Amino acid sequence: ILNVGKFESARLMGKGREFGKGPLPEFIRIAAQAAQQANTDIQLIFLCEDNASTESDGGTSTLDAKGREMLLEPFDELSLGVPVFTSTSGEVPWNKILEHVNRSKNSEIALEKDKNSVKFLIVGCHTELKILTISLILRDVFGFQDVAVCSHLVGSVTQDAHYATLRHNFPLAGIRVFLDLNEAAIYTGLASGCLDNFSLLPCRIEPEEIRRKLKPYQHHIIQLLCLHWTEVRLRSLQGGFSGSLLLLAEGYKGSALTEPMVIKIDNSKQMRREINGYHRVKDFCGKHVPTFSCPVVLDSTIGVGMELAAMQGEPQTLQDQFEQAEDEQSVSKFLKLLSKVIAELSNKLYRNTSFLATVVPYREFVLHTRDQIDWLGENATIILEYAEAANIKGLNLDPSELQGILRVIATNEDGMQSQICLAHGDLNYKNIICDHSNNIWFIDWTHAGDHPVEIDFAKLENDIKFVMSKDFDQDDLPRLKRFEEYLIAHRMPAEPSNLPEELRFVKWDLRYRKILTGIIQIRSACFALKQTDDWLIYQIALLKYALHTLSFDERRNNGECDLIQLLYALFSTEALVYKLVMDDFHLRIRGERPLSYPPRQRISIDESIWIFDCPDYAPEYHVDTDVLANDYTQKQGGWADPEAFELLVEKIIQGASKYKDDSGRPLNPRGRTGLSGRGLLGRWGVNQAVGVISTRINPTTHSIDILLGRRENQTGLSIPRGFVLNGEPPNQAMSRILETKTGRRAHFSGADVINEGYYYDARQTDHAWIELRAYIEEPESEFDTGPFRPTDAFEELEWMPMTPETINNIGAAAARLVHEAITRLIEKGAIDEKMAKEIFAAIG
Repeated sequence: ILNVGKFESARLMGKGREFGKGPLPEFIRIAAQAAQQANTDIQLIFLCEDNASTESDGGTSTLDAKGREMLLEPFDELSLGVPVFTSTSGEVPWNKILEHVNRSKNSEIALEKDKNSVKFLIVGCHTELKILTISLILRDVFGFQDVAVCSHLVGSVTQDAHYATLRHNFPLAGIRVFLDLNEAAIYTGLASGCLDNFSLLPCRIEPEEIRRKLKPYQHHIIQLLCLHWTEVRLRSLQGGFSGSLLLLAEGYKGSALTEPMVIKIDNSKQMRREINGYHRVKDFCGKHVPTFSCPVVLDSTIGVGMELAAMQGEPQTLQDQFEQAEDEQSVSKFLKLLSKVIAELSNKLYRNTSFLATVVPYREFVLHTRDQIDWLGENATIILEYAEAANIKGLNLDPSELQGILRVIATNEDGMQSQICLAHGDLNYKNIICDHSNNIWFIDWTHAGDHPVEIDFAKLENDIKFVMSKDFDQDDLPRLKRFEEYLIAHRMPAEPSNLPEELRFVKWDLRYRKILTGIIQIRSACFALKQTDDWLIYQIALLKYALHTLSFDERRNNGECDLIQLLYALFSTEALVYKLVMDDFHLRIRGERPLSYPPRQRISIDESIWIFDCPDYAPEYHVDTDVLANDYTQKQGGWADPEAFELLVEKIIQGASKYKDDSGRPLNPRGRTGLSGRGLLGRWGVNQAVGVISTRINPTTHSIDILLGRRENQTGLSIPRGFVLNGEPPNQAMSRILETKTGRRAHFSGADVINEGYYYDARQTDHAWIELRAYIEEPESEFDTGPFRPTDAFEELEWMPMTPETINNIGAAAARLVHEAITRLIEKGAIDEKMAKEIFAAIG
């Protein structure tokens, strides 16, 4: 009480003339009286600082009124045998306290044998320091499992610290938190109703219809989030597909209305990702992202309160705004809000975090997996069965044909340069909240990260077409199909008055017009950021979300799309796969290259093979200046061959490649690459490299981790790898490379080789390529556990869980090596088949 301030002292001890009659002294008085009764096991222990006791030798004293400071006067009547343990210099006399606990009035408690028979209710202050420390020591050091606090009996220096500890630290540590003073009394063994005069209850939750639907853990989380209110009135907002609970909460303190907040409750994994994403974007988005309260953690669930600055009137999601827009005025309001949303994100987030990188679009959007093809077939079949049952004719859609085309395009591992930025990753209209004054906030940053700039725009377009447009019926299907085919064929659609004759209905039909006008806004903003006419990645992103929408099936309780919306999405999927399979991107060899390389000459796949003539093939010659500067004939310790190939003819291994050019230089066995010379590779022909799939058993989760790094200006992850020096044994090279790139030392004399051969790398040219020997370091192998010290090879390096999400961030070539490593771990029993099946599905 001495250090928590006037407000907390008054709350706990009573105010003014009522000082000494507050919940804390009254609770202790009643407990002391119960302790005097013959048949109770209630014991009271006071732990005081030196200056709160008449003694300062760390011993035990008995409370009396003489010399007692004012704040201890309410406890004077407890002087009959209630011990006071005095802590000196912050040292708590735990041995004496435990000896006292072990002396029951009626029986001796065998603490070492039955610690679960003892309950502790910790009262006093500071919540976030002393009370928490004492609770943790009792629970985690001495092994008492039943430790609790009550919000009405503890206090702290600041309210924020008090609320954060009660909401987060205590529940996370497994310590009970009572918000009802009577519940706390019953817990300690006091008679029910003994504190009726101090009926301090948790926040009351209204209305009843929502309260009844809450699960017990959700009910408790809301009470903890709202413990500073006496009543909270809830209104459901549209929750996410993951099953999260999303509520608007209006609080009351007595009869006074407080500022509202948004409450979200979801599984721990989802919420941790959202909170991490929020911290990544808050510096850019400022007031347009909510302020998070300290999260409440109960078992596998996390709840947070999100306060929205300067909220005016009752807030709505932007989806509510769209679905309620049924006239020109309301549509105009929605479009103005959408324009503001796009401008805020573009100017404050996308543009400020943008950088150029190479992406493999189909891997980036996880369209390369077998599951995607299977889901397309399954969902399309179900939707067509719905249509047949509804007597809808003339659809002429073949799920197996769509699967075949998707299989062709999604296996394309070509890369291309694109703008990457910090993006939302799941920007549906439910995640955008607006108020009556057109203030806007963005929530649910679960998927926030470095993504192609197109991802959020494509999601906004997808949802405005399929998810939110619920006013169409069967008669609209032919028009919807024509409308979608037009949108897929034209990067920038025309205004409603300038559309072709077959789409003239859009001009007078508000349903179509608000979709079209919204899409024009969305695409205009996206392509202004990219400053290019290329919209291939945008189309692939549209395909990603159209495929996802096919499973957003209301009839299967998977979402909110009914039959017409699902068919609309299926029309889009059909138009997209046919357009993408005919795109130049799918008829050309790889264009991926480092930033220092000139553009590759693009040729057809048929012309890439050396045995076929290609008269128009005239690739640019490129060799990096760093390669020339490291000519080993000119520089001691150099790692590159001389540029004059004729000096090396005798040293080049005959048969290294069966293809050679007119000068005798070896040619890439995989065919033409669109660029001649050596680029960034030092050797003519084969550049021998080694890599390691390094694994461990996670000490916390007991699952398999993999060692991965991230290079500067690259979004993907990479395994540690490097080149073999001239004359160096591969095993020795691997140990050197791992120590150089990670700061750790390992020996690979017993490591298994899991793959050896050609390895795709963006640096390859017609005259230089990489062959990689890949090792696996198994979980039981010895491995230095010190901290990583990434060199210039990696910007960051860490153990990551071997999950589909992780593997999807590894390049295609490295993912295949991980596939081999997982197979080897299965054979040796180091990884279970269920986990392996999930990872294989992600690798594709």
